Amino acid sequence: MDNKQQIRLGDMIAKIAKSFHIPHCEKCEQRRLILNAVKSSGIKETIKRLRAVGVSVSSKRSDEKRSMEEIISRLVDCCKE
Repeated sequence: MDNKQQIRLGDMIAKIAKSFHIPHCEKCEQRRLILNAVKSSGIKETIKRLRAVGVSVSSKRSDEKRSMEEIISRLVDCCKE
C-alpha cells in the first residue's frame, strides 16, 4: 500500500473554488463527497449519484472544450440557487 496521501477529485475542486472565493453550499458539499468516492464507485455510478442529487452533468461532446469562465460561472451559479 502506498503511503502517499491521495488527492481526491471533490476536494481538489472545492479548493480551486475556494481560491476563486466561490461560496460552498450544501449542493457543493454533496458534489464534493460524491466526487471523492469516484475511485471506488466508478464513473457511471458517480454520474448517476450526481444526477440523483440534482447536480447537472455536462451533455457536451467530449471534443468540445469549456472555457475557464464557463466553468467558474457554473460553480458560482450553483451557490446562487
